[in-house]
Amino acid sequence: KDAASLSPGQQHRLCFIMWRAAGVSYLRYSNEMASVLRQCLKEPYREKALARDKVHMLEKIWAGGSIQSKVYLEDLAKGFEVAGTEAKK
Repeated sequence: KDAASLSPGQQHRLCFIMWRAAGVSYLRYSNEMASVLRQCLKEPYREKALARDKVHMLEKIWAGGSIQSKVYLEDLAKGFEVAGTEAKK
């Protein structure tokens, strides 16, 4: 069977299996797939969609009621790397 012929419930389970098989969270998987889709679009839609793919985050580490450090993140992949190294500490 192909994915189009599956019931909505079966399609949902298939998606669940795919991101778990990739070994990532659902959020990361959906962001990666959205990025791939944006890259596949034709102009002028591609340029507008790729502009939405940019990330601007500021991570602040607080201790004792004050900010100890700030990390500026403009790349989603780097954000996940930072989060992964912080989680291991």
